[in-house]
Amino acid sequence: MALSVSVDRVDETGRELLTYGTEDFPIAFFDDDLRKISISYHWHDELEIVIITEGSVHTRIAGNEFTLKAGDGYFSNSGILHAEKLITPRGHQHALVFSPRIISQREDLIWKNYIMPVLGNAKIPFLWLKASIPWHKEILHLAETAWNQGAYETKDYPLGVRSSLSKAFSYIVDHMEDMENETLYTSAFQRDELRIKKILVFIEKNYDMNITLEDIAHSANISTSTCLRLFTTVLGTTPIKYLMTFRIQKAMEELKHANGRAISEIAYSCGFSDASYFNRCFRRERGITPSDYISRTNETF
Repeated sequence: MALSVSVDRVDETGRELLTYGTEDFPIAFFDDDLRKISISYHWHDELEIVIITEGSVHTRIAGNEFTLKAGDGYFSNSGILHAEKLITPRGHQHALVFSPRIISQREDLIWKNYIMPVLGNAKIPFLWLKASIPWHKEILHLAETAWNQGAYETKDYPLGVRSSLSKAFSYIVDHMEDMENETLYTSAFQRDELRIKKILVFIEKNYDMNITLEDIAHSANISTSTCLRLFTTVLGTTPIKYLMTFRIQKAMEELKHANGRAISEIAYSCGFSDASYFNRCFRRERGITPSDYISRTNETF
């Protein structure tokens, strides 16, 4: 399958604009340098397993937040809103995003016994995979094995990837009872998350405009006070802070391909009305200046 390239774009529903693999082998393998790639809030119908290979990241998923260090990872169920933020100078991760059809076809015995109990199960929105827990470590090892087989297209990789992920799912099913007691993902939170998703789509489409808190709340037909509560509860931030961070992420995309464009021009195109303010925000968010970021993205690691 080879490696895929991470992007920060979504469609009109907020799902990522990516094709994960091919129709006959629906999986994508990502090798993310987290200094260059920002994993902002997103969701997709596919399942995802992430393994941190370097550094530490702060992860927020289904209203939960935790820190992952090298060797740890997570499993994200279908449709679950999640994001990561690098909290060390360097960071790298391997990610597999895949349809459950990679393991089996609908309605066969494997699907019924291993896919259906997990897929879309609100009691299992995610699994924080800790290398210190033996069966978690096995899933991480199996996921990394699948990643290496698929990313580098080793001999018979389709069989190897399917076998590794199938075994990983068997571990998840075997420990479902423990997992269901670990995570609280209530129906009320799910409703709040749906409204937040609608707002995030609005921001995706209008981040380059002059957006107010009232505009953000109106996009989901809610009051500003409800909007503030939802952002705090679901995303752990405020609407304006989220908008600023999102604009920084879009600016990062453009800075990577600046090709001589003025930084001030890129700032304006991403919704910042003042270049000096953009520089301050960028440094606060990324720890370096926009100019330094351009230089870093041109380095060979």
